[in-house]
Amino acid sequence: MRHTSQRAFTLVEILTIVAVVGVLAGLVVVGFGSWQRSQATTVVKSDVKQAVSGLASYKNFKNNYPPNLAGTGFAASKDVALKLSTNAPSVGVYQGLSGDQNAQLFLNTCNANLFTTPNNTACKFQGNGGGAKIHVKGTSGSNTIWNSPVQQSNLTLSCGSQQASCDQAIADMISQFSAQGGVFPVTVPNNTVPLPEPTQVPNGPANRYCLEGRASDFPDIVFYVLSTDLTLTAGECPSDSTLHYYQ
Repeated sequence: MRHTSQRAFTLVEILTIVAVVGVLAGLVVVGFGSWQRSQATTVVKSDVKQAVSGLASYKNFKNNYPPNLAGTGFAASKDVALKLSTNAPSVGVYQGLSGDQNAQLFLNTCNANLFTTPNNTACKFQGNGGGAKIHVKGTSGSNTIWNSPVQQSNLTLSCGSQQASCDQAIADMISQFSAQGGVFPVTVPNNTVPLPEPTQVPNGPANRYCLEGRASDFPDIVFYVLSTDLTLTAGECPSDSTLHYYQ
């Protein structure tokens, strides 16, 4: 009778295999992260370009820019935060918004004011039905969840030693949302929606703007376009006290 001998792996061989598998897994993770960043960059650029196109069409029709993105028929992708600042002298006011439009108005206002806080970077709709919420993305443990329906009293952010800046952002968020006809509670929809033109239009035109977009999951991915040159540029809108947020 012949006996077949089976050679066992040595400890060194096992450790070598584990090390190789670990390296391969690391390469996969790094590659996937790079792909995610690339995709996020593509989506932000695309959203900014589409919004700029909508603004141009609006100007061709009415000979001025809208005070916000309402009326252009455009809503940002779910993972992109857009902020439009113009030199319109006043805000437009909405009446008769649907629940989804009311939530979109709040989301836009939330994103515009988060740009001023030290840790939080973007607001986004998340989940649906009974699990719907607004996820306030952040760093340094500052992620925040506001469950639907969002009450005014739910709006808090934690900024540690810079708490005053977060408190001011929340106060501005509430006042701007309310000034434009937004109402609490805010019922979170499944997706972003375009806003109609305001029922009460501003008392003067806008002829300049800066549009800024950023990826909610990668806050360092930021691009802007100025109406004066229409060039897509990496970074935040340049400081300009004559341009204001109205949506």
